[in-house]
Amino acid sequence: MSTAHASLPHRTTRITTTISLVLAVLKLITGLYTGSVAVFASAMDSFFDFLVSGFNSFAAHSAEKPHDDAYNYGRGKMEGLAATTQGLLVLVTAIFIGRQAVLRLFHPHPLSVSRVDLAMIAMILSALAALGITLYLENVRRRTRSLVVAADALHYRTDVYSNGAVFLAMILVRSTGWTWIDPMLGIGIALYIAKECLPLLRQGFDMLMDRSLPDPLVEQIRSIAVNHSPLINGAHELKTRRSGDINFVELHLVFDEEIPLGQAHRIADEIEMRIRTLEEAKWSINIHLDPLDDSPRDRRLAGFDEPAP
Repeated sequence: MSTAHASLPHRTTRITTTISLVLAVLKLITGLYTGSVAVFASAMDSFFDFLVSGFNSFAAHSAEKPHDDAYNYGRGKMEGLAATTQGLLVLVTAIFIGRQAVLRLFHPHPLSVSRVDLAMIAMILSALAALGITLYLENVRRRTRSLVVAADALHYRTDVYSNGAVFLAMILVRSTGWTWIDPMLGIGIALYIAKECLPLLRQGFDMLMDRSLPDPLVEQIRSIAVNHSPLINGAHELKTRRSGDINFVELHLVFDEEIPLGQAHRIADEIEMRIRTLEEAKWSINIHLDPLDDSPRDRRLAGFDEPAP
């Protein structure tokens, strides 16, 4: 990945942090002035977007730092921490919005036509801004594969739908006078936001817990290791994980005892190069050369198997 791409997630999150603050202030003022729970709910969502985007900017900047003596594997897990934190905050936001909407449903508040018109203007502007940001973030996500940018893209994608829905609700309220539409939409937005944050929570948790790479990719790595050369008698201790934008792979290759170390090392280098072509990503690959299959011993040392009596 180029240097320009390495700093792109950081620049992107700084942009989204600024825009999310502007949108939050716009909708918060409008929500308080109009008394619309749906607009206020959308404002709270944007305010949390601002807080989380700020944290994402810090996380993206930290994750890009190279490994050093203190952090030998880099700081890529900051992305997982950011995604998990963001998912939890969004879930809390959804609960708060749902609670406010239920209270308003049982305690209706009239909305004047002039204030509804103001809410409509604020929401259409917010929806258009969120759409532009989403398209930009999706482009950056495809180029960088950054989990932090993916998290931001998720937020603004939900904002497009929620802002558009609030705009349509304001039209219905204005034309029919049915004020119950406002809190009902607030409940719908809360449920939608809660549903959308669950995959983000899972991805962040998986990165923090060192979940292995996707099964098809792991099987491709295993197949390359076993079938690359007839001089390889087997492969074991294959371990994979992803941290930030780096795929980590560890495995043991089994050779005959008589094979020269230089030849075995060249074969391992060839396998490493083939693995790197499986996915356009940064890779950290560690291959251990074994003169015999010592996997039973390795499993005992790792505590998976009890030693034979």
